[in-house]
This record gives sequence, C-alpha cells and structure tokens, in this order.
Amino acid sequence: MEEKQLQSLKQHNATLCRFIVKLSAFYEGFSDKIDEELRVLRGHLSGTPNFNLAAVSIEKLNKLLQHQDITLRKYNTDTLSSLEDAMKQLQKIVFDDEELKGLATQELIKLNQPIGDIFSIYKLYSKAITLHRIALNKEMKGLKSVEPEAAPNADEPKSSAEDRNNYYYSILSELNQIIASYAQKKPNDKQLDDIKASLAEGVDEDQLLKSCVIILRMIVQDAMSEASFTGKVIQSLHSSLGKINNEVSESIKGSQTQFEQRKVGNQQLKSQIDTIEEAVSASDSLDSLKAQTQICVKSLVTTLNEQQSNDEQGQEALMALLSSMQERINTLQQQTSVYKKKLAEQAVQSRTDPLTRLPNRQTYNEKLEEAYSRFKAEDEPFAVAVMDIDHFKSINDRFGHAAGDKTLQAVSRFLHQNIKKPEFVARWGGEEFVLLLPNTSIEEVSKKLNDLRTQLASMPFKFKQEKVKITASFGATSFSQSDNTEKVFDRADEYLYAAKRNGRNRVVTDLNAE
Repeated sequence: MEEKQLQSLKQHNATLCRFIVKLSAFYEGFSDKIDEELRVLRGHLSGTPNFNLAAVSIEKLNKLLQHQDITLRKYNTDTLSSLEDAMKQLQKIVFDDEELKGLATQELIKLNQPIGDIFSIYKLYSKAITLHRIALNKEMKGLKSVEPEAAPNADEPKSSAEDRNNYYYSILSELNQIIASYAQKKPNDKQLDDIKASLAEGVDEDQLLKSCVIILRMIVQDAMSEASFTGKVIQSLHSSLGKINNEVSESIKGSQTQFEQRKVGNQQLKSQIDTIEEAVSASDSLDSLKAQTQICVKSLVTTLNEQQSNDEQGQEALMALLSSMQERINTLQQQTSVYKKKLAEQAVQSRTDPLTRLPNRQTYNEKLEEAYSRFKAEDEPFAVAVMDIDHFKSINDRFGHAAGDKTLQAVSRFLHQNIKKPEFVARWGGEEFVLLLPNTSIEEVSKKLNDLRTQLASMPFKFKQEKVKITASFGATSFSQSDNTEKVFDRADEYLYAAKRNGRNRVVTDLNAE
C-alpha cells in the first residue's frame, strides 16, 4: 500500500474513532450496563486505538442495545399514557378557566398523535409540567394556591382542602393497588413491605412522592427484565435455527461430494464394461476370454461395493442430520410454547386490573372505540356511565387500606354480576368505575343505574364487627352524532361530580342534569 493511501486510511480511522466517541455520549444515562460498556469503548478508541478490543466492546453494546429496544418503546408508551391521564385530570381541575382548559385540550390532541421520537415526549412532558404549575399558581374553583408547607387554615374554603385531599388519597389508593399487584409477583420483597407499612401508617406528600419514585423504578426494572427475557428467547431461537442451517449446508456439501463420487464410479463401470467388450471382440480363445472376463468382473464388483458403501454412509449421515433437526425443532417448539404462554399471560395481565380483576382502562379504551364505531355506523342508542364509591376515603381512615381494598373487590364483584354483555364495566382508577351501555336509551340507563345504586346500598358490609353502608354516585350520558368519545366521557364525569355535590348516592343523567 502506498504511503499516501496509508496516511489517508489513518486519518479516516482517527475521524471514525472521534465520531464513535462523541456518538457514545448520546446513550449515557440509558442504563448502568450500557454506560459502563461505553466507557470501556471510549478507552479502547482514545489515544492509540485498539480496534480488536473495541470490536469486542461494540459487539457487547450491540447485544445490550438490542435488548433495550423493547424497553424504550414500552417506556415511551407508558409515559404518553401517564401524560394523557395527567392532562385529563388538569382539565377537570381547571374547568372554570377556559384559556387553561383550552391549552390542556390542545396538549391532549398532541398526545393522541403519532410521536416520532423520545425528544418529542420530553417537550410534551415539559409543557404538561408548565400547565400544572400555571394551575397551581392560579385561584380557581376546586383549587387554591397555597404555600408548599402551609397547612389548611380556617380561612381556606372547605371545598379547596377537600379537593386537595381527594387528589392525595386518589394517588395513595392507586399506589396501594400497584403495590398489591407487585406483592403477588414478589411476596418476600422487603422494600415493598416497608413502603406498604409506611403508607398504612400515614405519610405526607413528600414521602408519598418518594414512594411513587421507588415504585416507578421497580416498574422500569421489570420492563427491562421482560425485554431481556424476550431477547434471550429470540437469541436462543436464532442460535438453534443457525445450527440447523449449518447442518443442512453440511448435508448439501456431503450430497455434492457423494454425487461426484458416484459420477467417478459410473465412469469406472463404463470403462470396465468397455474393456470386457473389447476382450470379447479381440479374444481368440475361450480360456483367455474367461481369464480376462474374471478380472473385469472382480473390478466391477469392487467398484459396486465402493458405491454401495458410499451410499450407505451418505444415508446414515442424512438420517443423523434428520434426527438432529427433529431434536432441535422439538426444542424450538418447547421454547416457543413457553414464550407464547408467557405472552398470553402478560396480555391478560396488561388488560386486567390486578386488585379487582375487572378490565382495566386500556381494555375500556379498546371497547369504547369498538362500540363508538358501531354507534356511528348503526346510530343505535349508546351511553357511557361513570360510578364513584361515596366516602371511600373515610373507609380507609376508619378501617385501614385493607378494608378499602376489600370494598373495591366486593363492589367489583357486584358490578361483574349485574353488568351483562353487551354491556361492559371496567375499573377507571381509585374508587371510580366506568360502564358502557350500548343499545340502551337514556331512560333505560337511568333506571338501570338507579337499580344498581339501590342494590349496592342494601348490600351488607361489616368491618371490624361494625356494619357499614356502601353507596355510590353515578353520572351518565348518551352519545349524539356530533359527540366524540372524549367529550362524552367528560360530560358523564361532570354529571358524576354534580351527583357528588348534590348529596351523593344519586344518579345524574341527561334527563335530570342542571
């Protein structure tokens, strides 16, 4: 290689090394393992590069990044879902502030559009935080600005303190449900037990926030673990298929070799037969012909024996290959069966609320879209109802969160028994449930919900030998052709709050809404 070309190659290598070192900084903070391997790679490429060690490090990073891909997508999806919930809650809080409510609606529209990359999510997250800060600094119905450490005083409106407490207990309830779900997976996890105990004893807002952060970290770690498991299964399948491919390639090569050997053997047989023909033609005595024929026949027998031996060896090799392939295919079937079962279990878990075993919000969203599409096509009556257990916080305060969990489970069983297909019920969150009532007029909806309300109030509940009456409030509305799913849910939610304000244990629908 000429000196000029060698110098150019060195310059290109140096440029590539600097580029890789700078590019590696992009992934810093993604995970501890990746950060450590990136530091190792930069060490190999800095100063005098060691490309052999760098290649080993890059291969490790390839595997790590491949396993992180699913985790990153799931993180994006979960973050968008969390942001959407936060913006919907903000809409409820600022319903008297048209400007701020409009900004929240715009952000919700953006959240429901395709998101190109993770940096776009950061922008949406930043905007959501900004809108929440604006809401906290404004005086409006349902929320008054207070100093972080200030306690409620006598001059503060009762509704403001009550609403703030409702948000606190709603978060606390959700966190307890998540912990209950994780406790089933990790029954002996000390960190979970400690958090559960501290929540039961009572925590302030800061401690609640810290507990939320810890649980979020657990969720992320679980997601990474699931992605790693998926990567291992795929890697195992890839490895098994690679081995089968190699064995088939070897078999093809063996068949080609055997074919060449058979061609040579056939040529030998033809040559030997030609020799016999020549001997017959040229021989002038029977003894001489007999001697020459015996020699040729022995040669023919030898060639045929060799061909038979080669064929038998080829057949044995082929049978061994088929047996090996069958074993590997059986292994692949077992692996994919286990993985398929795990995916099915995860699919069920992702669509079911762990505490109540009712469908969760994700399933509700899917069912709502299906029912809404049918409504638009058929123009049959279709209603949405929101239900909230009255004074749920007082149950937790008086009897503990275990009693609150049992209440939610009992109410869920009651709803499951009384809501029949094509009707649908799901847990929305906290002590709230949402119902879909297709092919049902608003008059029929009102009657059904009042029947549910009456039956629930008559159910016997007892905590610590004390009888407790459980009631619920309902808000329900019917779709019109000009409605969308979000608008209808917000209207049903407003009716629910009206039922709460007007004394609870009542149903508010389009028929009796103020």
